[in-house]
Amino acid sequence: MASNKKWSKIRCVSELMTRKHSKYQEIRQSLLSLNILGGLPAFNTRKYTPREYHTLLEHASIKKMSIKQTSLMERFKGGWCPSPEQVMKCCRATTPERMTECVNLALKSQFNALSKSIQQQFKKSGMLIIDFHQDCYYGNNDNPHVRKSKTKKSTNQFYEYLTADLYSKHGNFTIAIVHRPLGSSIDSLISQLLDLVRDVISLKTVLFDGEFDSVRVLKLFEQEGLNYLGRKSRTPRVKMHLQAYKQRENWKESRQWHQIEMLSNKKRKKVVIVDICPQDVHGVMKVLVKSPGWDISPSQADKLYKKRFSIETGYRDKHKIQLFTCTKSLTTRLLIMLVSVQLWNCWQCFLVWIKCLKSYSGALPRDFLIQCTLHWIMLYMEEPL
Repeated sequence: MASNKKWSKIRCVSELMTRKHSKYQEIRQSLLSLNILGGLPAFNTRKYTPREYHTLLEHASIKKMSIKQTSLMERFKGGWCPSPEQVMKCCRATTPERMTECVNLALKSQFNALSKSIQQQFKKSGMLIIDFHQDCYYGNNDNPHVRKSKTKKSTNQFYEYLTADLYSKHGNFTIAIVHRPLGSSIDSLISQLLDLVRDVISLKTVLFDGEFDSVRVLKLFEQEGLNYLGRKSRTPRVKMHLQAYKQRENWKESRQWHQIEMLSNKKRKKVVIVDICPQDVHGVMKVLVKSPGWDISPSQADKLYKKRFSIETGYRDKHKIQLFTCTKSLTTRLLIMLVSVQLWNCWQCFLVWIKCLKSYSGALPRDFLIQCTLHWIMLYMEEPL
């Protein structure tokens, strides 16, 4: 009986190994078949097609090289690809607003081009994770698109994007990116982001961190009919609620939701009712906030909120497959960001496929995922421009 199970497992693994190469091609073809830059007039030149521009950027990202190095190496081998000057000329001829539209349209098209089985993994959860992503900027202080902060060690200037990631238990998918200019309100950016996401799936839940717990943002989530879960800053009313827990020795076991009213800072007229609950984070008492009509226990909220932490890892992974550049142009940065996000989405969708098979077929060998990663990289490295 044990031998039969062993042989059935080996047979299942061998079938997966033969199928994975075609699945690589299928998921990657969903990206390559899209004419991503075709909607931008500046990239429709006589000498080169929009797809050739995108292929150059894609290979520069995979090899983690600059556009100039990748173009010169390919031309030295006798290949056909645009020059770095031509790429920058096309980027300068495109406005940041038009490039932002192109980025979100490309991400939407990439999601719609995926197989129905992979799409269903994201649609059935209906969960969205929003966060700010910072792209370091080294240049003059007169750039109107640059924000300032002391969160980075190397520089206090950066481009900032509001990102939206669809969540499934097998992987994430970045579906929308909105640039955050100076003077823009967070609630207006979130409203714009939700409109982009609702064109793809129907939302149920939103996860966020402490940057989004203002009255205006939570009021927006209520109007949209969304359940929300996030962290809360320590306002006076929150501190009063925490004092009762600090006096107990077993406060972690006696946690429960407590309903409070949040008042806006300006004129203190806007009011939103929320549920808050203390949370232990590495020995420090934090506060969770959720929508009052959502029936979820504190322990379930803890597990659900941990799903947000994968976004930080995703930012590091996207930078690892981002081409080398020192450009200060927002349009070019948005295009580079789009290429790295799409490549990361391809890998995430492949992980969704692999982990779904693993859940149906049982345990896989430990080196199976490593072999998949190596084959995935070789598909890019061996293919010429």
